[in-house]
Order: sequence, then C-alpha cells, then structure tokens
Amino acid sequence: MAENQKYEELKATGNLPSPSGVALQVISLTQKSDVSNQEIAHAIKADPALSGRVIKIANSLVAYQTRPIASVVDAVAILGLNILRQLVLSLSLVDANQEGACKGFNYQHFWSHSLLRAIAAQQLVLRGSLVSPEEVFILGLLGQVGQLALASSYPQEYSATLGKMILTDEGAEEKLTDLEFAEFGLTHNQLTVELLTEWGIPPLFQKIAMHYKNPGLAGFTKGDRDWRLLNVLHLADLLASLCLTQESRRQNVAGKLLQVSSSLEIEVDELAGLGNKIVQEWQEWSKLFGIHSVAVPSLVNLLGSVPQQPGSDIQSANLSDHADSSSLRILVVDDDRSILMLLQHLLIKMGHTVVTAKNGLEGLGKVADFKPQLIITDWVMPEMDGIEFCKALRKNPAAKDIYVVIVTAQVSTEQLVEAFEAGADDYINKPLNFKVLGARLRAGQRVVQLQEELEFDRRQLRRFAAELEASNQHLQQLALTDVLTELPNRRNANEQLDREWAIAERTGRPLSCMMIDIDYFKLINDTYGHNVGDDVLKQLANVLRSTVRKQDMVCRLGGEEFLVICPDSPPENAFQYAERLRLSVAASNINSEVAPNIRITVSIGLAYKCRELLNVDMLLQLADKRLYAAKAGGRNKTVAA
Repeated sequence: MAENQKYEELKATGNLPSPSGVALQVISLTQKSDVSNQEIAHAIKADPALSGRVIKIANSLVAYQTRPIASVVDAVAILGLNILRQLVLSLSLVDANQEGACKGFNYQHFWSHSLLRAIAAQQLVLRGSLVSPEEVFILGLLGQVGQLALASSYPQEYSATLGKMILTDEGAEEKLTDLEFAEFGLTHNQLTVELLTEWGIPPLFQKIAMHYKNPGLAGFTKGDRDWRLLNVLHLADLLASLCLTQESRRQNVAGKLLQVSSSLEIEVDELAGLGNKIVQEWQEWSKLFGIHSVAVPSLVNLLGSVPQQPGSDIQSANLSDHADSSSLRILVVDDDRSILMLLQHLLIKMGHTVVTAKNGLEGLGKVADFKPQLIITDWVMPEMDGIEFCKALRKNPAAKDIYVVIVTAQVSTEQLVEAFEAGADDYINKPLNFKVLGARLRAGQRVVQLQEELEFDRRQLRRFAAELEASNQHLQQLALTDVLTELPNRRNANEQLDREWAIAERTGRPLSCMMIDIDYFKLINDTYGHNVGDDVLKQLANVLRSTVRKQDMVCRLGGEEFLVICPDSPPENAFQYAERLRLSVAASNINSEVAPNIRITVSIGLAYKCRELLNVDMLLQLADKRLYAAKAGGRNKTVAA
C-alpha cells in the first residue's frame, strides 16, 4: 500500500519519534525470549529517574492489586514484559518530545491532551472490565502519535498545514486528514497505526487508534466488546477535549460527551464524579511526566451548563424517555422547499418534533445530532438521492432501527423492490395524500414503540443482571469471610496462600506463614462461657490485625486457630515478626462485660517456603507440626525449626 511505502521512506530519514538510551536497551531486552526479570530491572536501574517513575506509574496502573509495588523487580514481575516495554517506550517518547521545531504544533498541549485521554480511558475500562487498564492507558497516550511524527518529520510543512485549520470548524478531524493526505501522502491516523504496529501494539488497538475520533467508520457491531472499547476511547478523548478546549466550544463538546456516555449507559452523575477524579489524577501525573497542566472547572458545572434547546444533542438523547407517547422525532428529507415546509407544518400540528434536510447528504449529517425515530425521504434529490440515502443509513449501526418511509412517484414493482432492498420500511406515492400519510405514520409509530419497548426491556435486563452480579459478589464476599471476627476464612486463606505461592515460585521471593493457637482457650469457655470466648476471639483478631505488616494477611481457620500469611518474609525476619505478634498478644488486655482484663497467650508454629516443600499443603502441614511442638513445649512460644 502507498502509505506503507511512505512510512518506510519516513522511517529511513530517522526523524520519526523513537526511544533512546536506557529505554532502547530495555525495549531490546524485553524482546529476547530468555531474558530474566532481574536483567531488565538492572537495565532500568541504570537510570534512577526512570526507575522511580516506573515504580510510581506501575503502582498507579495496578492500583487494584492488593500489594504495593516496592521495587523495579516487582514492577517487572507484576506488569509483564509487554506492558513494561510499552510503558518505558511512552516515557521515553514524552521525555524526548516536550518541544520541537514545528512552530504550529503545540507539543505541551499534545502531551497534556494525550495523558488526560489515557487516564480517562484507564478509569473508564475499570468500571467495565473490557481490557486491562494498563493496556488501554498506553493506547490512550499513544493514540495520536502520528501527529507528533508528522511534526517531527516535516516541521515547516506541517506547521503550514495546521495553519490552514480553523479549530472551531465542524468536521475538523476530517479536514485535517484531507490536508495531510494532500500534502504528505498519508494521514496522522495511518502513521499512528504504522508506529503502533512497529512497537508491538495489538491489531485491535491499532484499529481503534485509527477510528476512535469517528467511531462509526470502524464497522464494529453496536454493543459488542470491541464497539464498547472503541467508544470508551472516543468518550475519553471527548472528556480530554472538554477540559482543554476553549470555553466558547465547551458546551458543544459537552453535548457530544453526554451523547456518547448515554450510549455506554453511563449516568451524568457518575460521569461527572469520574471526570473529577480523572482531572485530579491528570494534574498529579502531569508532574510525573513533566507535562504542563491547567486548572479545569468542575465537571458537574461543565456538564450541567449544556443548553437543552430543541434539536440539541442532550434533548435528543433523552426524548425517548420524556416525550409524549403519541409524539415522534421525524426527519424530513426533500429538495423541494415547498413540500418540505408543508410536511414540517403538518407534522408539527400532529404533535411531532420535526427537523428538515434538503438532500441525503445533509440528512445523514442530521441523523447523528437529532436521532430521529422516523424519516420521510424523497426518492429523487440532487447530491444523494433517497435510495443512496437509505443504503448509507443502514450501514450505520446506530441508525439500523430508524423507520424509513420513502416518497416516490415511481410505482413499478422493480423500483419498489429496489427501495425496500435499499433499506426503506414503507413508501408513499406522489402526489401526497395526507390521510394516507397519517395512517402510514401511525403504522410506523407502532413499530417504533415496539422497538423502544424492546430496548427498555433490554435495559431492564441489563440492570437486573448488574444487580444480580452485585448480589453475587456480596454473597461471594460473605462466603470468604469469617462472620465472628470479620477476618478471611479458611477458604479465603487457602486461595490467597495459593496465589502467594505462585508469585513466590515465579519471582523467587520468600514466603512464610504462621499457624497461631490460643493457649488454654477451652478453659476460658468453661470458666466464663462461650460469649466471653467469642469476645476473646474478636479482640484477638483486632490485635493481630493491628500488629502485622500491611502486606500480611490474617485469617481465622476455625475454633481458636488463626493463620498469618507473610509474603516477602525471609526466615531471619519472619521469626522476629512472629515473636512480635506473640508478645503483643501477651501484653494485651481482653475486656468483656463478664470478665474484664483477661490475659491470654498464643503458641505459634512458623514455616518457610523452601526447596523441600513441594506445595502449599506441605507448608501448612509443617506450620501445624511446629505449632504442636510449641504447645508440647510449654505454650506461649514460637517454634520455627
């Protein structure tokens, strides 16, 4: 293809954005099949600034993980080689391209917008679990890198191209790509795809980068995973534009933003709250990336100020919920001005909301904004006739349910078949009979209402499914929690220990566990009763919880027996942790209404992961055996060997 050849020519100049220094070395290492995490970490550590930023960003990207990332080795192990390579690549590109020779290209605005889009996309996928947030962050950050590439390769020429743009124009993206193709033989979107391909970004992400400014061109099926991911990035880009665009354009951008969020079933309040969180993170991350950020008004105020005039995006997005059941949103397309005005007048008198267009091309442009439920279109029109209009309409997944009535003086069987095959639902003969028109509209209205009832049922089912999912998650949490102490129960402990064992196997990090038993607990129950025994168990749980390290996990196995899982605990330290727990319990007063100031002690069996232990069961058996030895040895002690 011509753009591939053009890309190879640009690549040969050496002017395209590319990593350098330590970043280049790290990227080369990650492409080797036999490289170790330690080798990659060693290369990153050669640049202290890069090391710190990798750890900080990795912690932000995987904030849903339970354990904080404390070292470069941890970052490499948790992120994986692909994400790490893309993260280092991104950091290198931002560092090396904070400014440049293209005077018409605002480098700081470019990176500020890209970072804001990346953070917004990351937060949006977290609510829907579409892909990993680390991957979509990289996609958001590099989604327009082709513009940077053109500015780097053709600084004077691209500056002149940008000078021909009027940013307030509708269709600015299409105009820019047209100018780019005419001047350079390829567009910034095509160049973005070529660069992402070279950097190992997945093909789906390449297609999304190509089309997220105009999602309708991607050809995805509405509602499926790829469509949702594409529109998540589209929404993230609109949110970034809303924050960074001129104040005079914010209402227009906010209208489009709310329209897209509605299609993704994100409520205005949720979007505003999420937007404020995104802006806050963006301002913090900007310091980390060395990018200039600006103060942004509250998203609640920005979204709440959108005017709701007839035909606006916001009203169009919500009319189906609030309009009278006998009212339709109707788009009339006809090149005859007198017929257009007559139909508009009659339909408004019938109680419908009407927008007009003078040909198919203009009609297509109004479909997205007005969201008509029914279209009345003439057959014979200049620029785009009714048949071509129907065909173009049916190619758009968002318009597939619109009821289309075609007006024609052509009544032969072949021509009517052609109209229906093009996507028309009904037809009316010329000259117009307005009684027939009213009857056809009522028939179309029944179809529209049935479609909307079906969509309402689908939304209800989705809502019920979400509520069921939340209920299942709550039940799952209950199934993993000990009711009395609110600690993780035995099942939860086994699952967590399996995870920690797998991490220790993969990374070589140490792992220990403590089996803890209350000394003479039966005597407490026999002396004071089981209610006091329950108080002892709950308060002991609090003592253990407050004494262990942040990364440790305290669990109740049953009865008076507890387990503490200690990741990153070598034998020389784990014994000290166990003794600190034992002494902390011995020094605590257990208070109960029946028996204040009860003193208890615990015995602890301590075991470490080593080559002799082949699995988790053997680790637990060893800890239990050592607990028994502590009991047999007089209680109130820790046995580790």
